[in-house]
Amino acid sequence: MPASATVIRRTLAAAFALIVAGPALAPSSADACVRPFLLGDSVLAWSASVVRRELGHSAPVVDAAACRGTVYSCVSPGQASRPASGLSALKSQRGRLGAVVVIELGYNDRPLRASIDRILGELRSQGVKRVFWVNLSERRAGYRDTNRALDAAAARWPELRILDWRTMSARHGSWFTDGIHLTATGKSAFVRFLGQALNSLH
Repeated sequence: MPASATVIRRTLAAAFALIVAGPALAPSSADACVRPFLLGDSVLAWSASVVRRELGHSAPVVDAAACRGTVYSCVSPGQASRPASGLSALKSQRGRLGAVVVIELGYNDRPLRASIDRILGELRSQGVKRVFWVNLSERRAGYRDTNRALDAAAARWPELRILDWRTMSARHGSWFTDGIHLTATGKSAFVRFLGQALNSLH
């Protein structure tokens, strides 16, 4: 395995271990046995193999689908049906989620306060102790309002932390195919970002 891949894998494994076992809002021993749950749209869906490859047995559970929105999903060409929204997907996991959920959503329905609060309310009702939400690239118009709404939500929901992909990726146009979706280099950078960003919060 290349040295860079080894570093990424170790960083990610350490990051997710810290999330589960970190001192603040520490989960119970039962929670610690449950892997983090990653919920996303096509950005995560098309990067899922990288997440699994770099984390191996430490990989979190990934539930991602093209055109998924937070509370309302769309239908992309070639899809037979509309995917479950993020809210519906979380409700279907009731009783199975652990202490940590990572969300990568917002490109398809541009959620604002009401939608974000519905997601966070559902997670709180399920006993999720930590929520990490990846904010949006602003290479396309219209995503700034969602990023502002996420920042505001973090002030209302103490369990919420924002992972600042917008800033991290701002100077790296080569990571993107269309301003949202990622090239092979971008996918590796995104997975590395998840590990480093989560690790830095502890």
